[in-house]
Amino acid sequence: MSDRKKISILNFDLSDNSLGRAYILGQALSEYYDVEIIGPAKKGYIWEPLRDSDIKITKVPYSRLPFLLFKLPAILNKIDGDAVYAVKPRFTSFGFGLLKKFFSNKPLILDIDDWEVGFYLKKRFWNRLSRFVHVTNPNGLFWTWVMQFFIRYADRVTTVSTFLKNKYGGEIIPHAKDTDFLDPLKFKNDDLKKELGLAGKKIVMFLGTPRQHKGLEDAVEAVLMIDNPDLILMIVGANMNGKYEEKLQASRSGRFFMTGFVPVKELPRYLMLSDVVIIPQRVTPDTVGQIPSKIFDAMSMSRPIISTRVSNIPEILADCGIIVNPESPDELSSAIKWVIENPEKASQMGRKARERCNELYSLKTIREKLKRLAGELI
Repeated sequence: MSDRKKISILNFDLSDNSLGRAYILGQALSEYYDVEIIGPAKKGYIWEPLRDSDIKITKVPYSRLPFLLFKLPAILNKIDGDAVYAVKPRFTSFGFGLLKKFFSNKPLILDIDDWEVGFYLKKRFWNRLSRFVHVTNPNGLFWTWVMQFFIRYADRVTTVSTFLKNKYGGEIIPHAKDTDFLDPLKFKNDDLKKELGLAGKKIVMFLGTPRQHKGLEDAVEAVLMIDNPDLILMIVGANMNGKYEEKLQASRSGRFFMTGFVPVKELPRYLMLSDVVIIPQRVTPDTVGQIPSKIFDAMSMSRPIISTRVSNIPEILADCGIIVNPESPDELSSAIKWVIENPEKASQMGRKARERCNELYSLKTIREKLKRLAGELI
């Protein structure tokens, strides 16, 4: 049996892309601790990109309230780490962590990578009210709002942005990446472009789950403004049966290519297809404190990056990316055109991005922070 201490990382829904953040924290902590990611899987399966995770992932039962309460003893028994690290202030992560702390006196760290209540604020009043009264949903608006009042009971708080730090306190732990794995020199001679039937195409790439607040409509419009039939917008990591994805496909005009979820281990191959990676975030309650994790994947792989003036993104891409105003397809289109027409300068910008990622946003930069943070509590 290992004599190392163990940390249980709680994720509110293993079927959700929030598992990516839990995995990043797990990667960093596994250098010093045994790590297990625990949580319910609302859809019954693990989020596709991490189904072959090298970190142990354990599913626990999920139900609506009050039936979930009867399953709590078995759930809390599964949380057997010497410390608990809850990702997001949601009932089925932070709520479980609070109960474990109360009954077992386990130290509790809370990670906040989004303004969770902000996701509901863009809804209209009656929509918000209907969601608020649905108290049987453990991760609905009501319980998400209630969890805000218990944040002060966490022993430590970590966040990803200045907005969230100012709101909740704590320490910023960025979405760090394994830059040894995400290394463009290891993936130069890949023939994936031919396999996908994209030989000869110039690729503007968006990584991640498409959502309206992520500015995909702006991206489609920006690409179509450029008179080059060989320039396409490629979305990597979409739900191929999603309603929003269907809406995007309807506007593709032959300049649009979309893939389903890509395993984390395959991500570098796809990134190497791109001539430029775009992160066209919009300014909404969803995004004011959000930092898209895929920025750092692209940085580590030396990709030219274009993003928008939202949250800490301009600071992260300082001198190694192009920043445009949000919801400005004209500016986005001009920036894409510049990258395509200036490949040498764009490549130089990508190399600077990798250097910056190595220095500030690699796993090694957060390992010591997390070791200290956990060590103070265990």
